[in-house]
Amino acid sequence: MQRAARTNLVLLALVVLLGLGVWLQVRHEVDQFEPPLSAIDPTTVQKLEVHCLHCTPRVFERSEGQWQMRAPFVLAADAEKVERLLAIAASVVRSRRPLAELDATKVGLAPPMMSLRIDGHAFDFGMTDAFNGDRYVRSGDVVAMVPDRFSPYLLATPESELDPHLLPTGHVPTALLIDGKDSMARSAAWSAARAKAINLRSVASTPADTISVEIHLDDGTTIHYRLSRADGSVIAHREHPALDYTLDAKQAEALIDTSGAP
Repeated sequence: MQRAARTNLVLLALVVLLGLGVWLQVRHEVDQFEPPLSAIDPTTVQKLEVHCLHCTPRVFERSEGQWQMRAPFVLAADAEKVERLLAIAASVVRSRRPLAELDATKVGLAPPMMSLRIDGHAFDFGMTDAFNGDRYVRSGDVVAMVPDRFSPYLLATPESELDPHLLPTGHVPTALLIDGKDSMARSAAWSAARAKAINLRSVASTPADTISVEIHLDDGTTIHYRLSRADGSVIAHREHPALDYTLDAKQAEALIDTSGAP
């Protein structure tokens, strides 16, 4: 028993030392960082734009406290996805240097590989350095070396940044027709429904055998979906714009009578 107790104490001490070592390493790295990339207050931002050489540009605006995508779609945005883009402006900085000290073309800043516009603030993103994997980020006449934990967000597809709700938050259905039949009893389920994925669709790819859904909202707009089954899920094919909202089969049961679904 004493030997087992000593072994446990030794193991505990090793765990504590390992944890202390990790903490000291993190603390050392943090102490080396300079002030954040900017001091922008994300709660005051009204407009955000993303551009890059190999992605679709996106534009977001805050309207009545809610984030909306203005391009390439005019639909409600996923607030969490917009907030992670805003968080880039508060990224830690390892070092800074004047732009004049660098060859902007060689480091991917002329033209920039990616750009982020937050209200009146512009950030251009170039290549990453080979040593730390930090990305060159230009703001004005200064280039910051920033640990790159954000590039996937800048390169995201527009449809992945849309609000996953099938109906816009804050609006309620005034009429719900499923295959031409009044189905207002299911309106609450439609208002709450969230897709687990949204994908861009070729107009020609909508299946022929589908369930037709027509939803009239309290702001006078009408949304059309066509529902079909695919690989154990139900796909809500939105007509305009041409987007596919993937729902799990259990959630779909609340939206339609799946016993007769295609």
